[in-house]
Amino acid sequence: MSTFKILVTSQKGGVGKSTVSANLAAYLRRQGQTVTLIDFDTHASSSTWLTRAPNIGVVVQHHVLPLDQGGNRPILDARLHLRRAASSSEVVICDLTWTDSIAGELMFEYDLVVVPTSVSEIEMAATAGFLSRHRWVFDSAIHTPPTLLVCPTRVQPEQLKSDVFSKQRFPVSFMLAPPVLEAQSARDMFERGYLMDLQDACGASFNEFGKSVCAARDMRESAQGMRQTTHTRITAPTLRTSGASNAASAGVKRHNFLANSATLSSQYSILGRHRMQKVRPEDNLANKSAPHVAAPQTTHIASMGIPQFLKRMSMGVMNK
Repeated sequence: MSTFKILVTSQKGGVGKSTVSANLAAYLRRQGQTVTLIDFDTHASSSTWLTRAPNIGVVVQHHVLPLDQGGNRPILDARLHLRRAASSSEVVICDLTWTDSIAGELMFEYDLVVVPTSVSEIEMAATAGFLSRHRWVFDSAIHTPPTLLVCPTRVQPEQLKSDVFSKQRFPVSFMLAPPVLEAQSARDMFERGYLMDLQDACGASFNEFGKSVCAARDMRESAQGMRQTTHTRITAPTLRTSGASNAASAGVKRHNFLANSATLSSQYSILGRHRMQKVRPEDNLANKSAPHVAAPQTTHIASMGIPQFLKRMSMGVMNK
């Protein structure tokens, strides 16, 4: 069983990291997947939320990493707990407050790194600094880098018109999730329920965030499948002579991946236009001749009244 491993992390408290961790675990469990949450924080907020809220089947663990011991001990302990949980779950979510005593190579253990951040200019600058220090992880050509998803959290209504994302320069490519809105109802749900069940704008925004995580997972798995197919064609010459029907089938699969990834990228990634520019000319020709593939039906971000700065990053880039 292939386990999808998610790290929810930030270097600063108060940005909704534990809220995102606990409720994302509940959201994915509600989708029918087996989920384990590993809470590495000393405050144990996310694990406490899940253990006291109505039980929906998420496996909850709390482990405090020996950060005071330094060296490789914290990363070795984290790997041990992660790999044990991965042996019995389809999804493992780790809630971790990042410190300088944690080796950045730990991120290579994960498929997706979610970085919650508020949208104030100070917080955005701190997030950009964190990503800059770990740029070597996300730009690695030696190891498979994790997908990076930045999630604006606790967004106030008056902040919806902010253009802070366009003002801040980020050193790495990342996907931008729909914002999780701030509301008193979200605080009232602590230990009592889950944000996805709220019948207000906050609940709707969290469900959109959950969809973006699933979209990021689909894109990554499609890309990995594409790389494996390409590797097989190179290393197994017999497959190249298996007949025209197989080649045509492979061409259709290639087209489907490119169409789907371009659609998802335009909705959730601030670099959607750049992803589409990476499509090779022969792929564009294939797209013209191949049958049209309908894009997956998702609630568009703009329909929720998403702020101008998010619309600009998720859609405006595609129109340039």
